[in-house]
Amino acid sequence: MAGGLRAQRRGRLVIVALGPMAGVAAGGLTNLLTMTWNWWLFGGLVLMTSLVSASTLIALPRGNPPYPATLQTDDPQAGSVLQPPSGTRIFIGRSKDLRRLTAPAPGGNRSGPLIMVITGMPGTGKTELAISAARALAARYPDGLFWLGLRTYAATESQLTSTAALRTLLNALNVPPDPNATSVTALSLTWRAATTGKKMLIVLDDADTTEQIRPLLPAAEESAILITTRHVLIGLDPDHSITLNPFTRSQAAQLAGAILRRAGLNDPQAVTAIAATFRLPLAIRQMSDLKAANPAHDVPATLGTISDETAAAFARSLGALTKPARLVLRRVAHYPGSLINAPIAAVLADQPADEATRLLATLYQRGLLIADNRPSGGYRMHDAVRAIALIESGKHDSARHLAAADERLFRYTNSTIDATVLLLDSSDSVTYLDADRDDRRVPPPRHESDITVLRWLDRQHADLLAVARRCLSAGSPYAWRLVYNLESYQRMRGFYTEIIELNSQALSLTQHANDTLGQAAMHQSLGLVDMRTGNYLTALARFQTSLELYTQVGNRVGQAVIHHELCNVHKWLGDLAQARAHATFCFEVASSGENLVEQAFAHSNLGILDRLDGSYITAREHLTRSMELFERAGQRRGVGICHRQLGMLDEHLSRYHDAQTHLDQALGLFQDLGDLMNQADTHYNLAVVHRGLGALAAAHEHATTALALAGQISHVQGQADAHTELAHLAQSAGDHTTAHVHLRHAHNLHQRLQHAGETEQPSPPPPPELR
Repeated sequence: MAGGLRAQRRGRLVIVALGPMAGVAAGGLTNLLTMTWNWWLFGGLVLMTSLVSASTLIALPRGNPPYPATLQTDDPQAGSVLQPPSGTRIFIGRSKDLRRLTAPAPGGNRSGPLIMVITGMPGTGKTELAISAARALAARYPDGLFWLGLRTYAATESQLTSTAALRTLLNALNVPPDPNATSVTALSLTWRAATTGKKMLIVLDDADTTEQIRPLLPAAEESAILITTRHVLIGLDPDHSITLNPFTRSQAAQLAGAILRRAGLNDPQAVTAIAATFRLPLAIRQMSDLKAANPAHDVPATLGTISDETAAAFARSLGALTKPARLVLRRVAHYPGSLINAPIAAVLADQPADEATRLLATLYQRGLLIADNRPSGGYRMHDAVRAIALIESGKHDSARHLAAADERLFRYTNSTIDATVLLLDSSDSVTYLDADRDDRRVPPPRHESDITVLRWLDRQHADLLAVARRCLSAGSPYAWRLVYNLESYQRMRGFYTEIIELNSQALSLTQHANDTLGQAAMHQSLGLVDMRTGNYLTALARFQTSLELYTQVGNRVGQAVIHHELCNVHKWLGDLAQARAHATFCFEVASSGENLVEQAFAHSNLGILDRLDGSYITAREHLTRSMELFERAGQRRGVGICHRQLGMLDEHLSRYHDAQTHLDQALGLFQDLGDLMNQADTHYNLAVVHRGLGALAAAHEHATTALALAGQISHVQGQADAHTELAHLAQSAGDHTTAHVHLRHAHNLHQRLQHAGETEQPSPPPPPELR
């Protein structure tokens, strides 16, 4: 029904927008048909169609709709992960401040971006002004409008750290993660380099200190940064500084009157009463929404101080709610994330999803929630409202009930992450064997593809991270499962600091609880980070410990996962015998089960090893079978890996055209998935193939691209391979000096790899074909 109402409203708005245009078209067409231009006829037709449209506009539903409107698809920021919230529908009383913020930038030489600061006490409308200003300024900054909610005054686990903020901004700019640059200083340098020469607008909502902001400043003077804060930020020296005060009586009356009229209520006495008592925009909106929903409701008498307004408005709004709506309000106030949707409300309040949807709509209509029409959808809660709702919760919710609500939230969040990452990596999860059943009343979300999963995780990561931290602080048995499931996305997007933080805490919890399975999973996750950051000795030790623990509890899935990773490490280091032993175990486990992805990986491991051993017929059989299984499972990264390996096999057999076909398909898949490491390796393979075809210019282009991509993500082996290929190309062109330079670079990089992978008996650096 809600979808029908939204569709009906969109249809009417289209008619309104097209009315004058239709009139112009009809007038022009009529005059052309009669071959006699008549201004009276033309104007009459325009007026007639506009009146039809106006009648449709009058018929539009009044007041706040029961659900937030859907974001329009022509919004230039619709695809942005960090687009601003939608804001309220009525913006009154801050026009002068908005003009100041959107005025042309002041002249003079700046050493950095334009800095604008909005200061004010809670409830004065800082965020609403920032939203309006950001949307008005967006056209001036074609390289991006990025909105970050820092959540300074939320619970500790909900606050956005500087490392997470920087990595989020870099991901929004498609800057690949560098596992060797994870500190605030290193990430800030990367951010400044990425923003040089760009015209961008960065909005930091709810900042607290100058130290919090400085690392996030873009480099370009053509960029701008807009900050909201509750107090003066010493040492920032902004170009524009605006302090928002409570409304005057006249401004309060304008806002209250506009809200009531939009709801179809013409009540001058109510407007006067609200304006006489309330001056904070937040409180005015709440009281006006309450009056619109309950016309017989009396506005309270004059309050003592401005600071009492939010509490008084909240108390009045709360008193008009049903008991279930009050329960939902109290429970969602405890949610550590910023975006509240129906499933979250349902699990916290232990309600069916449909009922939670209805109750959230009620809270929205009463001005207690703010609609958020970004792609993820849902509602936001003002910090001031949240603070008072938490006080109310303290009066009515026992510690036992709140703990139970948290456990439902942790269970639901774990199943949500699990369901999403399965589309990225569909292998069996070690958490399945020991996890409780999901709440069937609130099923996890479903996604169409791995691309939509990544976009959803990009938008939800800050909230998922906040829930994970809450789960860890509560010592929940779900903590390690949640952290384990979140790790693969975080590693893909470069949140290495957060991986180490969460997994280290979870490991301590599992050790304290003697949870062997959890310890195995945490050692596995930390080993993956060590391997990605080049700490091979530490990674091997982690994997061996994890394997022993999985074996101890008889978890065959976990054992297979670790054998797969040990196969990769030994293959990387050139120990093919050890790699094959681990690959054989994986194949035996996968063959006895029904998981297509596990079977696909097992076949691909053996196919790669057969290719390296020169068993080309069996290698092709394994890789072809692996690709079929990956395709059946919908695992596109696996399909890409198989295409790349088949391309390398054909290249070795001098079947260059077949090799190019496989590698082109692999590259397209890796580009769609944003997999830069595999992109770099595939560009290197394509360079070798084009050199074999005699297309030296194309080969040089691919090798240069491979070197650039590998350098961006500190992929040492990829850089070495690219330098080696560029040396071959330089030799082919007779440029021995350049060839010598590239070979020296490749040798130095191989030395780095050997040093990183040294054991008691050092292995030689892996040759390029091992990749």
